[in-house]
Amino acid sequence: MKQHVPNKENEAPDPPPHYVSSLHKPVRVALQNEDIAENAIVITALDNIPFCCHEDLVTMSREKLVDVAMALNAKLPAVLAIDVSHTRPENFIRSSIEYIV
Repeated sequence: MKQHVPNKENEAPDPPPHYVSSLHKPVRVALQNEDIAENAIVITALDNIPFCCHEDLVTMSREKLVDVAMALNAKLPAVLAIDVSHTRPENFIRSSIEYIV
């Protein structure tokens, strides 16, 4: 009786073993801002990062910029909230996001 010998060229490799690693925790970020009026440092912890980089912000539509600003505003103290009113242009919102982060 002939045994089956796998043809390594035609078969997919075995997947890596599945395990939960403590190295793969969700990414979090903390923002540090100075509140001059209160003479205090404000630390804001975000559960996730709403954009990846400056280039990401530059290519975003106004709608996406507002989404990012609103995600930040949900965590920021009111004094640091980003104004996303309809009268504010994209550049203002983008600059405000960059200032905060």
